[in-house]
Amino acid sequence: MNWMLRLQEKLWGIAPWDARQITDEWFRAHFEYASDVVHHWVGGVLDLPKARLLNFGCGDGITDLSLVLRHGATAIHGVDIRQEYAKLPRIAREQLGMSRIPAALTFETIAPGTPLAGRRPLVDGIMSWSTFEHVQRDQLLPILKDLHACLRPGGFFFIQIEPLFYSPYGSHLRRYDEVPWHHLLVSEDELWEIVRTHEGPIDAAETDFGFADFGPEGYKRFVFNEYRALNRLTADELVALTAEAGFHVVRQERRNVQMEIPAELHGKYPQDWLLNNEIFLLLGR
Repeated sequence: MNWMLRLQEKLWGIAPWDARQITDEWFRAHFEYASDVVHHWVGGVLDLPKARLLNFGCGDGITDLSLVLRHGATAIHGVDIRQEYAKLPRIAREQLGMSRIPAALTFETIAPGTPLAGRRPLVDGIMSWSTFEHVQRDQLLPILKDLHACLRPGGFFFIQIEPLFYSPYGSHLRRYDEVPWHHLLVSEDELWEIVRTHEGPIDAAETDFGFADFGPEGYKRFVFNEYRALNRLTADELVALTAEAGFHVVRQERRNVQMEIPAELHGKYPQDWLLNNEIFLLLGR
């Protein structure tokens, strides 16, 4: 099907789109903010219109779509263990008025831990947005080694994680619980009860396009299971694992929160773990 899209674009160009139609805050955040961050980090070291890119953990593909439409990317292959990207044609039609998705985008569903190296040509750049905190610990190093093998020598790999587990909202449950570090202060059963009994709307910017698939109560169970599966990776551990996989750090930025740490957590965890909310990591091969 991709060759048909390419033919359509050759004849008529990329389908028209209009960002003024955006009404969904999840879409806006990933179409604007996330895309601009990736472009800032990756566009500074790669020529995006000429680069072949891989998005590991592409989710719904909104950021990839924006990189094509707003930043000139021409070849992005997204992989994920879920098929949220299958919604992208509908989402782009609703939020941008687009009649078809650009041919520059291709997507693939993989089983967790599936090796990618050797299946496609080497890529110039890899990106991963808030994905590695969800990878099982015993799979972290094998996956990083596999991604290293997917990248051409001289290529770049950009990783972002937010929020990191030990930070105030590292549970990824803030849509239901606004108490900072609550996941480190109460039992799992108590935390689930807070989520289960939550009433009222949740922040529109935190409501992804999978929400409708589950319904309000099903979505609570889904995100809580996601919380339970978090690998509790720290920024230092991530950097060490990428080095072990063969990458070298080109640039990194760690963003900390300015909040008072609860007395109960003093001495229980390192302060830098508790305050480090986000990491941006640019790696080279």
